[in-house]
Amino acid sequence: MMDADIKRLRRLYPRLWRHELAKMSDGWTKITEELMEALDEIQPPIPGEYGSPLFLMIQFGGGFALAFVSPNPGLGEWNNEKALALIEAVSVFNDAVVETCEICAGPSHSIVQEPGSNQQRLCERCSEQQLAKFEARSVQ
Repeated sequence: MMDADIKRLRRLYPRLWRHELAKMSDGWTKITEELMEALDEIQPPIPGEYGSPLFLMIQFGGGFALAFVSPNPGLGEWNNEKALALIEAVSVFNDAVVETCEICAGPSHSIVQEPGSNQQRLCERCSEQQLAKFEARSVQ
């Protein structure tokens, strides 16, 4: 993730931000921010309270990312509608990941893995660029 995005997300969503998100691919920044915005609308931070009414964890790697959210029942006002809204927000994120290129945020085309590297979820253009880079290294 780019430094400017890290700083912005940390500033806008300090209670949802997790340091490991800084390692997330740039192409998934927008959908991560949309998830944080949705969660913040469902249950905003409580002024004067330390802690977050929500715990967000996003596991990512190898062309996949999966968000998990857990409400903190001791903070905030929770009801069935908010619980359903949490499920829907996480579902939107999880669905968007499989449709989004990790590099440019375009529509994903395939999962690509070069020998000796991690697999990535890429659009057609980024996939071709990665292949060209790999072939150029292989020829040398």
